[in-house]
Amino acid sequence: MKSSSGGRDLFKVNAITAGCLVALMAGGVQAQEAQKLDTVVVTGIRKGIEDAISVKKNKDSIVEAISAEDIGKLPDTTIAEALARLPGVTTQRTRDGKASTISIRGLGPDFNGYLLNGREQTSTGDSRAADLSVYPAELIAGATVYKTGDAALLTAGLAGTIDNRLIDPLAFKNRVIAGAAEKTESGRGLQVPKGTGNRYSLSYIDQFADRKIGVALGFVRADGTAFQQTRGGWGTGTVDATLAGGGTATGVKVPDWGNGVDFKNRRVEDERTGVAAILSYKPSKEFHTQLDVFYAKIDNFAKEARIQGGLSGPITNATVQGGEAIKGTFQLGASPNGLINRHESIFQDDTLKSIGWKSKFMFAPDWAATVDLNHNSAERIERNIEAYGGILAADTLTFDRSGGGAPQFTLGRKAEYTNPSSVFIRDQSGWSGVNGLPQAGYSKGPTIKDKVKGLRVDLDHSMEGLFNNVQFGLALNKRTKDRITDEGVIASVAGNGGQPFAYPSGSYVEANIGGTGFDMLTFDPRETLWEGARIIRKFNDDILSKTWGIEEKVTTAFVKADLDTELASIPVRGNVGLQIVNTDQSSTGYRANIGSGVVLTNPAIGLSKDGTKYTDVLPSLNLSGDLGSGNVLRLAAGQQIARATLTDLRNSAAISEDKECGATQGGVCTDPTYGRFIGSAGNPHLKPFKAWALDLSYEKYFGTKAYMSAAVFYKKLDSYITTSTNLSYDFTREAQALNLQRPLSGSYTGIFTSTVNGDGGRLSGFEIAASAPFSMISSWLDGFGANFSYSDTSSSVKLPNLLGLNPNQQVPTGGTMQLPGLSKKNAKITLYFERWGFSAFVAKNYRSDYVGSVANDAIGGYPTPRLIDGSSWVSAQVGYEFQDGPAKGLAIRVEGNNLNKPVYRQLRADGSVENENKTGADLILKLSYKL
Repeated sequence: MKSSSGGRDLFKVNAITAGCLVALMAGGVQAQEAQKLDTVVVTGIRKGIEDAISVKKNKDSIVEAISAEDIGKLPDTTIAEALARLPGVTTQRTRDGKASTISIRGLGPDFNGYLLNGREQTSTGDSRAADLSVYPAELIAGATVYKTGDAALLTAGLAGTIDNRLIDPLAFKNRVIAGAAEKTESGRGLQVPKGTGNRYSLSYIDQFADRKIGVALGFVRADGTAFQQTRGGWGTGTVDATLAGGGTATGVKVPDWGNGVDFKNRRVEDERTGVAAILSYKPSKEFHTQLDVFYAKIDNFAKEARIQGGLSGPITNATVQGGEAIKGTFQLGASPNGLINRHESIFQDDTLKSIGWKSKFMFAPDWAATVDLNHNSAERIERNIEAYGGILAADTLTFDRSGGGAPQFTLGRKAEYTNPSSVFIRDQSGWSGVNGLPQAGYSKGPTIKDKVKGLRVDLDHSMEGLFNNVQFGLALNKRTKDRITDEGVIASVAGNGGQPFAYPSGSYVEANIGGTGFDMLTFDPRETLWEGARIIRKFNDDILSKTWGIEEKVTTAFVKADLDTELASIPVRGNVGLQIVNTDQSSTGYRANIGSGVVLTNPAIGLSKDGTKYTDVLPSLNLSGDLGSGNVLRLAAGQQIARATLTDLRNSAAISEDKECGATQGGVCTDPTYGRFIGSAGNPHLKPFKAWALDLSYEKYFGTKAYMSAAVFYKKLDSYITTSTNLSYDFTREAQALNLQRPLSGSYTGIFTSTVNGDGGRLSGFEIAASAPFSMISSWLDGFGANFSYSDTSSSVKLPNLLGLNPNQQVPTGGTMQLPGLSKKNAKITLYFERWGFSAFVAKNYRSDYVGSVANDAIGGYPTPRLIDGSSWVSAQVGYEFQDGPAKGLAIRVEGNNLNKPVYRQLRADGSVENENKTGADLILKLSYKL
């Protein structure tokens, strides 16, 4: 059964109760505080909160915002962690326990727009979703999440749009020089060595020439090592058992792994460098130009020492309780032994570059023009090198699950697994997929390059009347993304490659794999391989389908009219607008006949190109009514789109004839696919997800110090994208193009899997949020405060159950899954204190189960849908900043993340645990100084 996280229901109740208390304390002081709050001057955490509230209050759209209370003082190390604290916003955390991508209002990361200073950003992964962990918080001044858009917000998403903002040097009154140093410790609470790390940052901001020129420079450098433990398996099979007390049992479950074990120790080494530079020139009120540059370099290395093996039974000397085996012994056969010592190194090097130049000038009293040029790129080079070892003798594996936690393993030949004279790198019979081709390891991984070039020209005209300003313009964007995959088997250089060969020098013993008590000899495979090993490239349908190129040319014309009027004596402001978006998309990819299986020469004729053009007309409306006394009612409506993921758009196809009969009866083949063509492909003709959206939000403000809000939203999906299998597809055209002979069945009708546009469906939900300082109740509580939010989202769209399937695999006929990224429930609460230089907060976030896109290491990092268990995570921080004297500007802070030691779990469709990864808690000690 599905595991549960302790205290979830209690947290939800307590969080909602706390939110109500925040709202009540705000309401109780409405009259007496309304005039005073606008004049209060604060700094620190409260200033960041008040700045964010001010952004939310003054925007015409429905937004959430975060703001650094000072330079380099966002309360998290990355913008992804900071955004996860906002109402209706949650993060997908990696198995390393770090926030990476963002979901807005229950829709996954691919439904978002990603901007830096208003400009579309590239991504290092296969999809459009940007990994927000690459943006160091020290280099970001703030961020706005647009839950509703307007006509001037380009490259927006269907779920929302995230706009990260770099520092504006002319917004500072004086020169600022700030530096910080951090020491981190990770993996606390695990049975592995604690990880360590360092982080350094330096910022310089200054103004020259009578504040006509502003300069901002920022640098961040971080490195660290973390240790983790993972346990899991595959399948849900049962075993027969001979009981320790006599007798037998059938259909016995072994819940920790099912049909096979997969336990590992994981070491992660991460190095990150971030640089930002901004040059701003404003010689007069009529002209302002700014050049900004952002650069990030991330080198990540993960080493996995792993035990794998199929354990299908039977078991002996077993203890069985409630149909589950608590203790027992498996027999491991010889030549080779069924337990695999797997050694895996994953290299991932990312580079991001972004440059933008924006100039605005007023050429008449009521007219202004803006020209914005940008170019940004992202590159990822990823390699995954595997090696498989083991002993050559029969053995026994005895397990004990009675102690809770990871099962304990005892091997009959335990010492041989750490002895280089008895354990060898060896072939895994049949893994290569080619008869006679050994596989003692595997090399795989993509090189991904993503580029965006953009030009935008705006004209603004202010006027009198119902509409006080009109903005219109044209934007040209070109995006190209290329993915190149290179894979092959690793074998011995001797003979036919199937002979066992020795572990390389420098091998070492890794202890307590996955917490099981099992020790193994291991080493770190490298891209240059190791002595005695060679690589043999191979090709099959999933390898060929992972090489593609995408090109998009998007031309957007827009007009937005701002209004400021009265309706039934209620002041109303907002905007109405229209975007006309023309898209010219194309893709190149391999279209190949792969024959009846894996081959060692490239069967593709060559890259072929296909695509389509289409135009979307997107109206938008945002209205905000001032009901008086800080009460605001907002209404937003419009049509929104989210383009297909780049994986789905690929123009790659692979076709094969099934020449192996999988089932017979009476000597006759009954396999329904035998003798038929089977194919899979992307679809470069896909149109975007498209929806009509309606939002209604009530907000109550108490100056800029506090607010509470309640919102409902509804999206009617006119078009969405799903994967479909056609069981009667006519392959005649493809057969002619690839010169295929008529299959054994005699018919060109076969099975074809591809992405298609579907229609119909809805997404709806509600959000509540509140933020208030406790001084609004009593001056005795000055310095204390709280933030709270809760959201609930549901959808009628049900997609085919693709959990665990590669993009080229046939869609199953039964079962469904929810929209990717959709967590029905999200809740978060933060309690803080700040006064006399002291600051502290404690926060807890929660999200329920969701389908996430996870890089599948088994197939070269390709995105695969996985059901991820809901979880909560707790963070806390305490610090002190010297207010005067020679140490003024010096601050010390201690922070803890993942303090509740959350466990990352991937679930099977029935809710049982497929695998889990433990990362432990992190502690950070930070010293900072500002001149």
